[in-house]
Amino acid sequence: MTTNQDVRSPAGDMPSRLSNILNSKYVLERRLGGGGMAEVFLARTVGVEGFSRPVAIKRVLPGFSENPQFARMFISEAQLTSRLQHSNIVSVFDFDRDSENQLFLVMELVDGTDLSGLLATGPLPFSLVIYLAIEILRGLDYAHEMPINADGVQGVVHRDISPHNVLLSWEGTLKVSDFGIAKARAASNATASEIIKGKPAYMSPEQARGRPLDGRSDLFAVGVMLFEMLCLRPLFAGNTLEDILAQLLFDRIPAPHELRPEVPEDLSRAVTSLLARDRELRTPSASAAIAALVACADYPKDGREELITTLSQRFAGRAPVRARDVAHLSPTDQTLVVRSAAPPVAAPARRTITASGDHPRPGPNGEFFDIYLPPDRRRRWPWVILASLLMVGGAAGALVARERSPNPTAIKRPMADEATPTTPSGPAGPDVTVTTPRSPQPSRPPATDGNADTSASSAPTGPGSAPGRDHAPPSHVPVPRIQAPAPKSDGIREIHL
Repeated sequence: MTTNQDVRSPAGDMPSRLSNILNSKYVLERRLGGGGMAEVFLARTVGVEGFSRPVAIKRVLPGFSENPQFARMFISEAQLTSRLQHSNIVSVFDFDRDSENQLFLVMELVDGTDLSGLLATGPLPFSLVIYLAIEILRGLDYAHEMPINADGVQGVVHRDISPHNVLLSWEGTLKVSDFGIAKARAASNATASEIIKGKPAYMSPEQARGRPLDGRSDLFAVGVMLFEMLCLRPLFAGNTLEDILAQLLFDRIPAPHELRPEVPEDLSRAVTSLLARDRELRTPSASAAIAALVACADYPKDGREELITTLSQRFAGRAPVRARDVAHLSPTDQTLVVRSAAPPVAAPARRTITASGDHPRPGPNGEFFDIYLPPDRRRRWPWVILASLLMVGGAAGALVARERSPNPTAIKRPMADEATPTTPSGPAGPDVTVTTPRSPQPSRPPATDGNADTSASSAPTGPGSAPGRDHAPPSHVPVPRIQAPAPKSDGIREIHL
């Protein structure tokens, strides 16, 4: 049960008719709330050596506890729901009667609020709505599929799903409470108006008509809550019970995106399927409803963290501050914590983090952050530096070894006084041998051979010609063979034509 309900006893925290100790095992701290069938108290266990733990105790009112038919059904349902062990269902620890012969249940205490309290704070992000619905459906899927006995009968139907029975902890968990209570109340001699008082807006059509129920009845109630979270108003609302039942049984049920166009169509379709009046056309199981919600484009990446952030912002005076949301209390604290001023917005705040010892910078929403680096992390830096030096040394050694190794592709360069013959590539023609490099040639007397004059005069001498050894003779001029004699001692080379 949640510890933050707004209902209080008119006589104070503790009714005068109750002792603050139940059966020498539980100490009642204060009254949390109540309804037409039971009251809920914050309590703690009493154990040896000072052992104690907080619990919630739901004590049935005297008029119901004295009803034999109700008592039998309540005991049967309590035994059954005590077998429900799931992270999305409030656990039942104990069941007994007190000194005044009144029935009471000892249940898990959920420190937080309920879904109705969260809805009262304003619109929720679509991703958070999907997360809340999936968590509710996971608990219901476990209960609907749980085997009961060897006869093949299985499943527990809640019958009373509503925002008041969906509890949200400050740590981002969701739990469904009060399994089986509605069935026990229906078994009593209470009138129909007493049975459905306060909850007809979340009933399924078959439940309102008094027909046998299965898990699909709970799915209709989940669809009604989804519609309310998306459209920001109840699906069925009226001043009287007759008005609500008339809407439930006969009025057209609109799709969520018809009333609020910004609702995504894939999410609207999933809700509409849960709200089919004919249960044969309704989503067949809780697991199928989960699959439809997971396929939505707004499926959250981290729904639990989003719920924690939303609760801490919208219930700033009640939600406890986590360790990482406060400043350091001691310089020896090794926990990563921050100093923050949470902005009153629905979306999680982006955070700017600076190293410990630096002047903190404000984030985009005014928050400040300090990181304390634990000593064990500081000791890792020498090893990181040593590993980096080893990597750099290995790379340098590889480069040195590569420079010293012989290069098979290296070409021996000729000496300055050697002539390297180079044969030009191209089509077959006169045999030409060119020597490089060349030394300046001495002046020679003009040739007397006619053939030599013809060869010399065939070289182009126009302004566009490039004089020297790089000029190629025309293909139609025969080029004689050029032979280079052995170099003389004075380094001057002589070419005979």
